[in-house]
Amino acid sequence: RYTGQPDILRRTQLDSGQYDGVVAEILRQVRERGDAAVAEYTERFDHVKPETSLVSQEEIRGALERVGEEFVRILERSKERITAYHEMQKRQSMIQQEKDGSMTGLLFRPLARVGVYVPGGKALYPSSVLMNVLPAKVAGVPEVIMVSPPGPDGRLDDKILAAASVCGVDQIFKMGGAQAIGALAYGTESVPRVDKIVGPGNIFVATAKKLVYGEVNVDSIAGPSEILVLADETANPVYVAADLLSQAEHDELAGAILITTSQ
Repeated sequence: RYTGQPDILRRTQLDSGQYDGVVAEILRQVRERGDAAVAEYTERFDHVKPETSLVSQEEIRGALERVGEEFVRILERSKERITAYHEMQKRQSMIQQEKDGSMTGLLFRPLARVGVYVPGGKALYPSSVLMNVLPAKVAGVPEVIMVSPPGPDGRLDDKILAAASVCGVDQIFKMGGAQAIGALAYGTESVPRVDKIVGPGNIFVATAKKLVYGEVNVDSIAGPSEILVLADETANPVYVAADLLSQAEHDELAGAILITTSQ
């Protein structure tokens, strides 16, 4: 019986604890020095120095023009479908008054401000904008802040900005990594502090979300992605490959494994 550890299982050897120290120092710097620390880490890790971290309305209008009307229509249709789905999940408050005058029940109220992290490094996902912003909008969150790392030209991707515009994001900042999570969690001179941080990211983003949890709420400690598919000869190999690729595309540390009885 083979007892070795194949390279494909390297994901299981990942020790996220080895990143804690580095990320904790980044968060400390952001907490103490605010925008200055974020700018330094953006220049160090993303190799760009944007003139301002806040995306302007002019940049958003330009992005909408460049992506074209057809892509905007696709975003609008996706928005309708995603919104309709989450409307079904929305919970209603239930309050009743007892005979003695006391009241019992459940009261649901939206958070005041939510931060959405959107990856923008090796891969770009406008879908991440829709799937994270729209549930907040359905819940009634009055202010949604989005952060995403800038590209080599110091700008955010046009499709990301177009999706943010269609979804009604209130403010967008050009920053990524652990420093962006710190900015959302603690607040800086330009970035308002949020009540909850949602959205996927690499190991540094995931570690940062883990370390700020308690100071601020988070959706989950997700990433790097992993998937295990079990399939026999009845499975469609195209669908199996699509499922594996849907996770493998996220990160070099992602794990996508197939166990099958069929060559």
